[in-house]
Amino acid sequence: MAITKDIKYQIERLGGWQEVTVQVPFVLCGGWSGRSQDKVKEHIDELVNLGVPAPTETPILFSITNDMITTTHHIEVQGKETSGEVEFVLINIGGEWFVTVGSDQTDREAEVHYIEKSKQLCQKITGQVLWPLDEVKGHWDSLHLTAWVTKDGERTLYQDEDLTALITYQTLLDLVGRKVPHLPPEVAIFSGTIPSKTGLIFADLFEMELKDPVLGRSITHRYSIRSLNAVLGL
Repeated sequence: MAITKDIKYQIERLGGWQEVTVQVPFVLCGGWSGRSQDKVKEHIDELVNLGVPAPTETPILFSITNDMITTTHHIEVQGKETSGEVEFVLINIGGEWFVTVGSDQTDREAEVHYIEKSKQLCQKITGQVLWPLDEVKGHWDSLHLTAWVTKDGERTLYQDEDLTALITYQTLLDLVGRKVPHLPPEVAIFSGTIPSKTGLIFADLFEMELKDPVLGRSITHRYSIRSLNAVLGL
């Protein structure tokens, strides 16, 4: 039996709000999930130039222990070079799929040596609000992801794309179904991210938004990052 982690969410339905406690037994993170494989190849080449090994296939899935998923507004990391990545996140509750915004905070120093392990070194943050997937899948590509980072007091637009930049929710679910056919439906799946506008910034604060311009609503979340090595001078 899988050990679960309980997380409180607010479900925003068109008909009203509902508070739920979600049990998350498994967490998966997608990688190299761009819809344009040409852009994926460009991103891989950029990372290879930084010393990050190229993936053996794209898109790819990483397993993350479920104690790493959180809706907190503050995280602590060990290394000095970690950064967030805005993504959409799919969460299954009682057989119904929901979507929210999330960030796959990653240790970039460790990523050079072992990508999967680098994912495990930092918590995975989600918004505290969920939308039913059925309410947005008809205009999926209109949904928009944006992230801002603050470093040394300077706030910068970091990522900004609609969901045409990423594989669709159905492609992601199909990928999980092929790769992990015996996975129970109760799972949280991070999509993989969109390109950054600046290159990596090891920020003190990460802000993220999933915007639905059709239904006129947004899910926003922000969290601060404290590097223990930086604070302790290690």
